[in-house]
This record gives sequence, structure tokens and C-alpha cells, in this order.
Amino acid sequence: MDSVEILFPDNEGNHLVVVLYFYDDIDKVHTFQIPQDFSNLDIADININKLDMDKPLKISVFFKMSNWLLDQFLLYPNAVFSFICSTDPLETHKSEKSPEEVRWNLFEFLYLRKKSLLDEMGIKSKDIVVGPDGYQTFARVFYRDKHAHIIHLVIAHLTNKYKV
Repeated sequence: MDSVEILFPDNEGNHLVVVLYFYDDIDKVHTFQIPQDFSNLDIADININKLDMDKPLKISVFFKMSNWLLDQFLLYPNAVFSFICSTDPLETHKSEKSPEEVRWNLFEFLYLRKKSLLDEMGIKSKDIVVGPDGYQTFARVFYRDKHAHIIHLVIAHLTNKYKV
């Protein structure tokens, strides 16, 4: 599985790590069951982590990350991207909301800030819920119109992948 990784420092000693994990051809055919007509499709998971879990990050780091992700959508015009919120605890979390809901709210805020640009780029999104009962989390899949015919295969894989 190929990957693209970048580190975003917040100038206060913490970093945001963003990694795009691209599935290989074997996964696309056997795991996702992507038809041969779409064999040139790239499928990537977006993974976002803080390096120092005990320190909060400045919001400007998330804005930089959003801009970088937009650049990746342009660099990979034949790709489908997915983001799944982690259910890992948030050490500095002081809310009644679950960690995945806090993460989703942040991701949604960042998404809405860029939605008009995504629309201009022809990028659509589909929200899904993944995971078994009691351990569900939020996810979003980004795709272009030309992939709309097969996006259900990617969603089905993600949904099934996290049921166990």
C-alpha cells in the first residue's frame, strides 16, 4: 500500500500528521471488487493524528491540512478518498460528546469551509456510519461524478470492514 504523508507543525510544539493510504491493485479488484472498467481508479484512506496527544492544536493547523487535502484532490483526479473518525479517547476532551463526535464536528466545520471549492472541482461526498452497534463512528467518502457508478462498492467495503 503506497502512502503520502505530511506533518503540519503548530509552532507550539505539536504536530498534525496526515497520511493518505492508497490501496493497491489487488485490494481494488479482490477486496473492493472494482470492475475492470475502473481499474485505473485510486482509492485512499485519509488518516489524521496528533503527535502529542496531551497538547491541543491551533486551529490554523487544521486550515493548512484542509488546503493540503484540496491539493491532493487535484493531484489525484481519479481517486476516491475516505475519512473515518477515530473513537480513541481525547485526552484534553472536556465535553459530553463522544470523541468521534467531536472529531466529526471539527471535520464537518473544515469541510463546510471548503464545500464551494469542492463543488467547483466536481467533488461530491457521501456520509456513512461504520462500526458495530455500540462502537459506531462517522465517515465520509469523497468522489467525482465519474465514480458515482461504483462508489457503493467503496462504501460497502468500509461499512463491512468496521463491523467486526
